[in-house]
Amino acid sequence: MPAFSRFLLYFLAVARHGSIRRASEELRIAASAIDRQLLQGEKALGAPLFERLPTGMRLTAAGEILHAHARRWHRDFADVTRQIDDLKGLRRGQLTLAAPEALTHTFLTGIIARLRQTHPGIVVNLRIHDNAEIAGLLDDGSADLALMLDPEGIRSLHVRSAALFPLGFVSPPGHRLARLASARFSACADEPTIVPASPLAVAGIFARLEADCAVAARMVTTSNNVQLIKSLVAAGTGISLLSSLDVMEEVARGLLCFTPLAHASVHPLALSLVHDRGRHLSAAARLVADTLDHALTDLANMGENPTHFPSSPDR
Repeated sequence: MPAFSRFLLYFLAVARHGSIRRASEELRIAASAIDRQLLQGEKALGAPLFERLPTGMRLTAAGEILHAHARRWHRDFADVTRQIDDLKGLRRGQLTLAAPEALTHTFLTGIIARLRQTHPGIVVNLRIHDNAEIAGLLDDGSADLALMLDPEGIRSLHVRSAALFPLGFVSPPGHRLARLASARFSACADEPTIVPASPLAVAGIFARLEADCAVAARMVTTSNNVQLIKSLVAAGTGISLLSSLDVMEEVARGLLCFTPLAHASVHPLALSLVHDRGRHLSAAARLVADTLDHALTDLANMGENPTHFPSSPDR
């Protein structure tokens, strides 16, 4: 059991899940033991911490106050541990890296392989989440570092490095769009289109473009999964709008083509390495961050110079 209080660990888990049973499954501790600790804590504090409802556990006003302080204590204790490790000059340790699904197929695989070569003593715990959830994981200490899409505007985050990737149309080889240097959004009205759905970052951009351009896409289906969208495009179901990051591997292998979007108000998608502004990074996290900085630079160069961007002028 870590030095951090058993009661507070149990309390945080129940608050996170809203359920003693789910907290028990996460911690692999008997539900009765967790409930007993909560009851003892409530007795010691002289106030109930949870409302016990048929639908689960809900924090009381006293519970909300304790929850805010407990999260801060947990983060502070983790920071102290990291600083002590730094004093020891350790080249080992572990950290948690959060990332969106778009990076699971090639980028993260290469990163882990590289770290195994350069820093075999460091364990990286990978956590894949929707992009919108990642900032919260950094805030509550569930992740040390994160790769996020378009994190600008989140004040609690420090952006350490970033790579930009243009948005564009994805089509199968031989498609008419594949012969163009760029294409306007109106192509969606002329071609069967697989519309990206939330929570994909490009979904909101697609909806805004439909409104701004007064274009109704010729929709054949929607999907919130990039891998499925790419498979549908490759099968000839339709075109779609994604970032060059999403299709880098398929473009390099000649399986798909990418045509940049010609629209002045659409900015490239930013993939950024971030961490919580108020947290001290451990030596292990700093070493991994250095590796990720270099990898993002390499990835940005690939995104700007893909192997199968078309070269003919837009028509």
